[in-house]
Amino acid sequence: MTSNRPLVFVDLDDTLFQTARKMGDEPRFPATLDVDGQPNGFMSATQKSFVEWLLATSDVVPVTARSIEAYQRVQLPFAHGAVCAHGGVILGADGTLDAQWHARMCDELAFEQTRLHELSEQTLLIGAELGFSLRGWVVEEQGLANYVVTKHNNETDEALRIVLAEVKARGLLDGLYVHGNGNNLAFLPLTLQKREAVREWIRRDQAINGKRPLLGFGDSVSDLGFMAECDWWGTPKRGQLASHVLASMDHE
Repeated sequence: MTSNRPLVFVDLDDTLFQTARKMGDEPRFPATLDVDGQPNGFMSATQKSFVEWLLATSDVVPVTARSIEAYQRVQLPFAHGAVCAHGGVILGADGTLDAQWHARMCDELAFEQTRLHELSEQTLLIGAELGFSLRGWVVEEQGLANYVVTKHNNETDEALRIVLAEVKARGLLDGLYVHGNGNNLAFLPLTLQKREAVREWIRRDQAINGKRPLLGFGDSVSDLGFMAECDWWGTPKRGQLASHVLASMDHE
């Protein structure tokens, strides 16, 4: 069935919702659950209205760093599939793994499998050496390691920046790129890109629906890659990307 509605690619965390600690006293509307089934991500009233407008007027595809399991805990009624794991996964409208894309990722990430697990362990050890309490893991899908994620336990976000500097200084990130935003530090293979998955999605969509308006929304600098594939893009006024844009304006 064809569609002529706009096709929207949208990041999730800190774009459509966020944790309670990042909100003020405003009303909160649950958007995600933790592993115990308790709400841990919330929309503001404005975000809730924005989500409802997107879903009513366009075909919305989440583009997220979340694993499949974490994405399944999002409580918003997306109906057209999703891009997960920073582009390592494409899910169909029925929530099943896209086998063709998974096969491609298996080929492209084959040489990173052992390294990513070792890097996760090394990063936690470096954190401990520096006196920080960290937790971390390798995001895997169907047994395929995609990327390394590290978070702090009740430290400040500065702890992750210090750890990142030391990991870089030890030459552990050759051939990888870094995504850092708040309490989230990720090390990713260069072949793993939200942008590449969105490009593939657009290619497939245009084969069915022809050219239709493409919109992209995200809060992180790393989201610019997939947003740049769209005709228009936008970002929340409070977020990493907005801060970078405003800072560049201050230097003009």
